[in-house]
Amino acid sequence: MHSPVRRRLLVLACVVTAVSVWAEAPKVTITVRPDPVYIERSADSQYLVFSFELSNSESSPLEIRGLRMRAFDKQCRLLLSDKLDSNGSRSSIEVLGPRSLDPGKPLTVFNPFQELKAAVLIDHISYEFDLAKSDGSSGTVSAEVKPVEYQQKTKLILPVAGAEVWAYEGPGFYSHHSRIDLADPFTRDVLKMHTNSQRYALDLVVVDQSGAVAHGDDNRKENWIGFDFPLVAPADGTVVQTENNQQDEMQFDPQLATKDQKVFVGNYIVIDHGDGEFSAMGHLKRGSVVVKPGDHVKQGQIIGHMGRSGMGSGLVHVHYQLQTSSDLFQSEGLPAQFEGFRQVGSKVSQTGRINPGWLVITDPARGDIP
Repeated sequence: MHSPVRRRLLVLACVVTAVSVWAEAPKVTITVRPDPVYIERSADSQYLVFSFELSNSESSPLEIRGLRMRAFDKQCRLLLSDKLDSNGSRSSIEVLGPRSLDPGKPLTVFNPFQELKAAVLIDHISYEFDLAKSDGSSGTVSAEVKPVEYQQKTKLILPVAGAEVWAYEGPGFYSHHSRIDLADPFTRDVLKMHTNSQRYALDLVVVDQSGAVAHGDDNRKENWIGFDFPLVAPADGTVVQTENNQQDEMQFDPQLATKDQKVFVGNYIVIDHGDGEFSAMGHLKRGSVVVKPGDHVKQGQIIGHMGRSGMGSGLVHVHYQLQTSSDLFQSEGLPAQFEGFRQVGSKVSQTGRINPGWLVITDPARGDIP
């Protein structure tokens, strides 16, 4: 298992550190999660999904007044410079959410600069936090991130084949999966999560050609276009975990989670693809899982059906994540690229990440789905 590791702050000659106006530097430490930070690249964008954890060793609270990002190439040329600040009647720094650093209490800050467009590859990035005391004095602390590009070993297809699919959630700053707060007591003590296996997770919903998710009352699961839709193995592998008997609708009850965190996932399948890559799929229809641990599956093979199992899942969808182990909660999430899909309106098949909000059409798999 990957335990949180305090990331070293890189000393980079090309980064100019802001000068503190306090008598001495603020007593704040910054941990970057995960370690390493992965960067995803496409034709015109570079993506980063990670978080900072700030800990205040001062005797009084501090407030985050600004955050500056500067991205550099290998030659230390400044490629991008952007900021959130406290200017304006509705200041951009509000995007961060809670910004008060109480003494002895960690604060999670999700990286807001999620998509960077640069003419060349980004090599390292400086993040500078402007902090203020209640008396108005201010100072700056910084963290340097040198992201690495994840080398995916498994060729994946989306688990919903031969359909029009809406990415209701995808990896990014706004995703509830990416925004799991590892410093939150419920996350840490009830879910017992010390890494975020869901960091790059997708919620995939089947829609019709008009983009509708259901015909009729969407409170009835049977009216959803995706209910009972076949799901396929994203790649070859060995099934290592399954659950098949959780009911298709369950109201949110945190007390149940204290007994078994997996009630959030509902019926699920975990497949080991080898090379430290595992696919996990959740919210399957009760009784629909047709594989068991030890079974070897082929890419495109039907393994279950889409449902609405799991506590408070709401949507009829399949939750998909690529992770570092078979454990649903004690793995680290991995960026995932897929093949065999095209965006609605395009005739060109694509390979790459699925962005939040996309509508895509997936190829049929092995003729199993018309």
